[in-house]
Amino acid sequence: MSRTNLAPLKLVITNNSINGEGSSVRKDSKSSSGIELQVSEAGSVLRARQRIGPWRSPHANLHMEEDPHDFYLGDIYARISRPFDCFLSTQAEREETIGPYHERVRDISKGWHHLRYLADFMTVSTVPLRCRTLTREDRHERLNRVNVSVVEYGDEMSSKDFRTPDDLDEFLESLNCEEATQKNRLLLVQDLSTCMIEKLGSAFDIEPGFFRSHIGDYTWLNTRDPQAELPDLKAFSVKSNYFSAQYVSPRYFENKDQLNAAKAQAESFNILRRVDHDGRFKDWSDMPGSDVGLVRNKVSLWVRPNKGSDQGWLGILLVDPTIDHGFPLWSGYGNFHPPPSINTPLEEVTFPAYGNSVQEFIFWTLNRANTEPNTPPTSPNVLPSAFFVMIGAQWILMCEYINTRLGQVEWETELGLSNLYAQDFDHTLKTLLMWRRRLPIYHSFVERLISRLSIRFESKDSTPTSEAWKDVLTNFEDILHRLEVLHCRADKIMAVSMAVTAREESKKATQESHAITRVSYLAFVFVPLNFWAAFFSMSGEFPVRTYWIYGAIAVPIT
Repeated sequence: MSRTNLAPLKLVITNNSINGEGSSVRKDSKSSSGIELQVSEAGSVLRARQRIGPWRSPHANLHMEEDPHDFYLGDIYARISRPFDCFLSTQAEREETIGPYHERVRDISKGWHHLRYLADFMTVSTVPLRCRTLTREDRHERLNRVNVSVVEYGDEMSSKDFRTPDDLDEFLESLNCEEATQKNRLLLVQDLSTCMIEKLGSAFDIEPGFFRSHIGDYTWLNTRDPQAELPDLKAFSVKSNYFSAQYVSPRYFENKDQLNAAKAQAESFNILRRVDHDGRFKDWSDMPGSDVGLVRNKVSLWVRPNKGSDQGWLGILLVDPTIDHGFPLWSGYGNFHPPPSINTPLEEVTFPAYGNSVQEFIFWTLNRANTEPNTPPTSPNVLPSAFFVMIGAQWILMCEYINTRLGQVEWETELGLSNLYAQDFDHTLKTLLMWRRRLPIYHSFVERLISRLSIRFESKDSTPTSEAWKDVLTNFEDILHRLEVLHCRADKIMAVSMAVTAREESKKATQESHAITRVSYLAFVFVPLNFWAAFFSMSGEFPVRTYWIYGAIAVPIT
């Protein structure tokens, strides 16, 4: 059979708003898809032409709700040489968006290609993939979004929040005072924006890779993805003054409305975060319509280098905003402190307002175990440790949730496969395969975190910093072991499931063989009789007196 020849792809983009001069920019691209595309940003139709064979018309119109944009259509190879300002249509937008730090990131991205994605992020004000759906008002709000909390201590500890660019400017200007430089500070930044990157990056001379490492959320990449970021070589990561860690937070949703609202909230973040719903398992184990969402989060820590003790310790912790919809699975880990004594007055009993990770972190930092409230730690390097304790608590919840799902798979397998087929065993098998795929990813998250913390904080000599982080590392080493056990368990369940499946298929084949044997016996009896009836052309009017001839011949042969 001959193959239809396909014409090469020709992509023509007309943009009358680029550079603000009403100019027309045409871009051509070729592909093996055999489609000729014409895209007009002024219109709303994507026209396609393709030589696809005599059974179809060679012309077709593909309608799109939104115009595709350069950021959306380009891959990593095209973006390297693409102009930066293709999204900024007016001079006012350029002045609002491009500051000294942003300009610097643009310039050096020619030599550090992974920073091009950060430059695009700062230009668009969110991950570039969303640029085609942003309105001017939405982009302005995202651009100037500020959510910074500061934990600082001198003689005692305190915290304060900043929610507007002016408040943040005032705080950064106050750091120039001699008295202000003596304090140790940890800045918590929720949901990066162009404004916060510009102001913090310029004020503290932060390496752009710190912000770049936090904005994405990908466990694997395609060969053309513009968001590609390769991990650092270990020798380089040891010398780096920042690192990132990923973790997973499970949330319970009573119905699809809560789940969809959580997904919409994740879309409202500037950084890319998603809610991977587990899918309702079985009616007998879950409430109909309920679901569990797995939110992959990231935390990034930067500590200011090359500053003497007279300048004060400064760290920046990038954290994800908390999703409000749904509930923490099993109501969360709970309180890290032991319950108070019965002799403790009730008014002295305090606990955090659960539900917001930043507020919880601030509470645990200001109220460390076995210390008076607002007591400064012995070393400023201990300040971020409370957040990593919270991450460990999330991993414990995840391990218990995985253990629950694997236990349900084992229980169904124990019932017998004949019963499982009636309860959609294919879904059970897909669930098992899903966890076998996810567990190595989770294992790599924890293993990488242990490596980074060990390099930065572990010490052979006993110091206040090393002792505080030693407990954190102990927690993660235990979590890593739990994940290894769960992975091994999932592999064994898969082997057992395949063996039970093969046994059940063998039993079914045996039963079908017995059924075929019975049919063969019936055919052995009735086929000769039918043959001789047809041979004698017997019908309902066949004379009765001659039936003995049919019997005398057919019965002995049968």
